[in-house]
Amino acid sequence: MTDVLLLMDYQEGICRSDGVIGVAGMGAQAEKRGVLPAAARVLEKYRELDLPRVFVRVAFDADYQRLSSASPRFDGFRGRGLMIEDSDEAQICSEIAPLPGERVVSKGCVIPFIGTNLTSILTKLGATRLVLGGVATNMVVEGTARVAADSGYAVTVLEDLCASSSIEAHEFSVGQMLPAFGSVQHSEEYLARLA
Repeated sequence: MTDVLLLMDYQEGICRSDGVIGVAGMGAQAEKRGVLPAAARVLEKYRELDLPRVFVRVAFDADYQRLSSASPRFDGFRGRGLMIEDSDEAQICSEIAPLPGERVVSKGCVIPFIGTNLTSILTKLGATRLVLGGVATNMVVEGTARVAADSGYAVTVLEDLCASSSIEAHEFSVGQMLPAFGSVQHSEEYLARLA
């Protein structure tokens, strides 16, 4: 079984309490839960073992042609000029910044399978299991888990690599929703088996 780590939406504008999106609670929850240090530990192990990993981010071109979602939550992005691909807020957080040659997928919606080459990348990598971490738990993580499971991938969600805008939203997702699509584990448990 080939595991591929998907590190999703760990961006400066999302995972910081003063970020343009994180300011609404998501950043504070990510900081409080220690999501970035946990993600860095898993990423370090994947790099050490030279296992496949893919970074995913929300990042728009200047005229928002990449914006594929009709969801109301994205209405304000274009109007406020948020998450343009070269902006500081759209960059992947420094704690887990991709190294040269590591794969980065930019998306224009919640789910990274839509409007991107993610499926092609996973096929080339021979992926059979997707190991997920990201912010927000009840958005990108849950949405990706649903599509991945329906696409035939085994799914493992690393719970301590996830956060939502509130602890209640996070706990509902990991306790009630995500177990329907795969395994929910703590990263230490997962890494112990990986080693």
